[in-house]
Amino acid sequence: MTRGMTEWADGRTGRTVTWPAPDAYVLVDGVLLRTVPEPPGLPPGTPVTVRRDRTRPLPVAREDTGAAAE
Repeated sequence: MTRGMTEWADGRTGRTVTWPAPDAYVLVDGVLLRTVPEPPGLPPGTPVTVRRDRTRPLPVAREDTGAAAE
């Protein structure tokens, strides 16, 4: 994933689509992003927030218990 796309996705919400361990694909505003899920094993349809993590090559998808979960 390009750095520009990672920066664009930082802080956006979406839902997991697939999870071919150890990665997860997340749909954000019509764009499918490859991410690292936290916690691992999030099932499809889980609301997440995408965050940039400079220590990892892929953005992190963290389970969202806030507005995206409604």
